[in-house]
Amino acid sequence: MLSKPAAAAINHAMRDANWARERLRPFAGRSIRFEVPPFAVALLVQADGWLAPAPPAAESTAVVRVSGPALFRIACLGDATARQEAQIEGDGALAAAVTSVLDGLRWDVEEDLSAVVGDIAARRLARAGAALAAWQARAVSRLAQASAEYWIEEQPVIASRAALRGFAKQVDALRDDVERLDHRIERLVRAGR
Repeated sequence: MLSKPAAAAINHAMRDANWARERLRPFAGRSIRFEVPPFAVALLVQADGWLAPAPPAAESTAVVRVSGPALFRIACLGDATARQEAQIEGDGALAAAVTSVLDGLRWDVEEDLSAVVGDIAARRLARAGAALAAWQARAVSRLAQASAEYWIEEQPVIASRAALRGFAKQVDALRDDVERLDHRIERLVRAGR
């Protein structure tokens, strides 16, 4: 269901990216399925490097599973560490090729808008959209920081780094004290024999 619009959108972004089609061409005939529960997108690499929706009954050569929050962190916040949460099954080379293509593609919004509203209006709309996206990213980041601070300081559900370091030092000190006590007991037992 989502595979057809996803393939169309990716192909649209690849129209001026010959490098992307060259990167995918060796994987012709293989399919990859992206799962972000409850949604899934299955794409088939064609001989010319373009993508098409995979046939519904076809088994995917590679499957990439990502949780919704991880996808949000990757796509909207640019959090590269969230990529480690992705689960890949099957052909890892295909998954790496497709994800690297997706990472490298950039949609030229201004170019597409200029065909509809003209160059000047497209430029202004693209700038306004970029400013709105940047504002939203800053707002999400500030909200995440404020939430973390609230849960650490006001409602201590999450331990702060300083508290964790202090706890770790106390555990280390206790471990050292127990070792010293153990050695002392051993010496007393040996002396008592």
